[in-house]
Amino acid sequence: MKVHKEELQQRLSFIDRTIDHAVRAAQSDNGVPTELKHYVDELGERATQAQQALQSRDASRIRASVEDLARTSDHAQRNLRPSDGTNYQLKSAVILTHIEVSALRYQLG
Repeated sequence: MKVHKEELQQRLSFIDRTIDHAVRAAQSDNGVPTELKHYVDELGERATQAQQALQSRDASRIRASVEDLARTSDHAQRNLRPSDGTNYQLKSAVILTHIEVSALRYQLG
């Protein structure tokens, strides 16, 4: 694995905070499409799994959990629509999560 555990922990912690922002923004806005809310909630679950994988120190489990997180992030981002009235905080948190998870996935190789 090309990433040290400390760096991976820092990156996952940042991703967790970004997902927390997305979850709060989705919960505070009744206009968020149901499917987008589902993927935002799933991001939280996948991030927890990635943290657990990190604690296991199993490189293949870590990669698999980051892949799952990346796929969910892809789905969430694809469900953002410019004209759906979704609040800016949610959109920006989903986009930032996607960027960070994609970069981490690339770095893990």
